[in-house]
Amino acid sequence: MENFVIYPALLFPAIPLMMTNFTHRYNSCAALVRKIHAEIIEKKIDTKDVMGRRYIAQIKTLTYRIKLIKLIQTLSGLALFTNLLTIFFGYIHKTNISLNCFGIAVVLFGTAIILFVIEVQMSARALEYHLTDLKDKEDNIF
Repeated sequence: MENFVIYPALLFPAIPLMMTNFTHRYNSCAALVRKIHAEIIEKKIDTKDVMGRRYIAQIKTLTYRIKLIKLIQTLSGLALFTNLLTIFFGYIHKTNISLNCFGIAVVLFGTAIILFVIEVQMSARALEYHLTDLKDKEDNIF
């Protein structure tokens, strides 16, 4: 128990670093949505043909990924705040409250990381789809 102050210190730097990573992923998804939106509007793509349906499928996937990333960011922010409470309650010698806050912070951040892994898998599947699409075009060319 004497070294309890070390535990939140271990978690403290990880959360903001991951939040920065989540923000970059969010911005990338948002940029893709804007790009697809502009392409549909400028090229007047019919959402009922093959290409239009692909765009719509991409937008649906990106929308879900953006929702996941927002949830991940929220959980990470709550984990950071709860970790700060851990430090505060440890500072005023409320060890039981501090331990509970630390446990909550770990659960919140752990949940955020699990959702992050799910989002990364979705992103990887989307890239595999694009690579397959390119490979099909390559096969048609040669």
